[in-house]
Amino acid sequence: MARVTDPSVVYVLPDKMGGVMSLTAHLLDARRPDGFRHVAVLTHNSLSVDERFGETLNADAQTVVEYALPLENLFAVLNRLRRAIPRGEGVLVANDLLELALASAFDCHRAVIQILHGDDDYYYDLAARHETVIDAFVAIGRTIERKLKTRLPHRSGDIYFLPYGLPDPARRRTPRPGPLRLLFAGRYEHGQKGVLDLPLIDRMLVERGVDVSWTMIGAGPDETKLRDAWRSPRVNFLGRRSNAEVIEIAASHDVFVLPTRYEGVPVALLEAMSVGLAPIVSNVESGVAEVLSNGQTALMPPVGDIGAFADAIAALDRNRPLLESISDAAWKYVAAHHDAHTRADAYQALFLRYRELRRPRPDHVILPYQTRLDRPWLPNIAVRTVRGLIRRAQGRAL
Repeated sequence: MARVTDPSVVYVLPDKMGGVMSLTAHLLDARRPDGFRHVAVLTHNSLSVDERFGETLNADAQTVVEYALPLENLFAVLNRLRRAIPRGEGVLVANDLLELALASAFDCHRAVIQILHGDDDYYYDLAARHETVIDAFVAIGRTIERKLKTRLPHRSGDIYFLPYGLPDPARRRTPRPGPLRLLFAGRYEHGQKGVLDLPLIDRMLVERGVDVSWTMIGAGPDETKLRDAWRSPRVNFLGRRSNAEVIEIAASHDVFVLPTRYEGVPVALLEAMSVGLAPIVSNVESGVAEVLSNGQTALMPPVGDIGAFADAIAALDRNRPLLESISDAAWKYVAAHHDAHTRADAYQALFLRYRELRRPRPDHVILPYQTRLDRPWLPNIAVRTVRGLIRRAQGRAL
């Protein structure tokens, strides 16, 4: 990436589909001229099985940093990431471990703003571990804000509640008679999204004689298990699609089904609501319970309750006025609370305060992740060789 000295906002995020990518894409699409260059730095671990993003964000520049952890010397990876950050002042938007490790190892001379997008101990632990180099925290949900303030009470004044926005869809859902058109869009990962519940829910609907069709959009580590468990003419797997394509496809459906275990504020859920889909979503505390009201803007079965999910789908199938009432209320909620330009303006206003937000940096910052092989002076090729030999030896031992 060319080196520049203009103020810039640098978004560092994993090179894969997910809520972080969607949130950033919507911010970049809705941004107004503000004197910053907006730069996206995508990070990709070659040892990961995640499908890559593969698209171009609406940024002034975009680059990808490749790495192979835990094989490589961590400092070699961080130096590689540091070279991708433009020179000059501005903001470093952090979403995950790698960029926070960078901020701990090196002073990038920027205000570091961490966006907490998940109600999970992993993100609160990251915030606590790196709080000496984080200048401001953004909580996208009220539960996240409350829990972070409990975890870091001395930093309460640096924690900002900033929901994200969504673009106005080109069209809204149109009701039609016949089988309910059900949609899931998201990461195929059972541990969080509960995707392996979906074939069981459908099987129960078949037993009850409820005729539905399913559309599945996404990719993820449990895709093979999901497809193997759900060989039915009632389901259509479309693979991964862009944000714009997901919203367009969603408008041809009736219900968004999400048997999730935990969330921040699910982007895919709000995208589906923005075109008028009625949500059937697990009743989890964070994110979901903040934006949805059971029986009004959604139906909210207990987490992991296959029968309750089937009951909710069957209820909307037989009670179409209820479906339309929830559909209309869901659409109105997103239109009122998640306008793309209003929310992007709030983020940009925070970024413009980067000089004011930047706190004095401690003289010495401990990097908590390094091992004996993670040293600035150790050649990366030597570290990779040693760790590769260790991994192969461990594999043979198993």
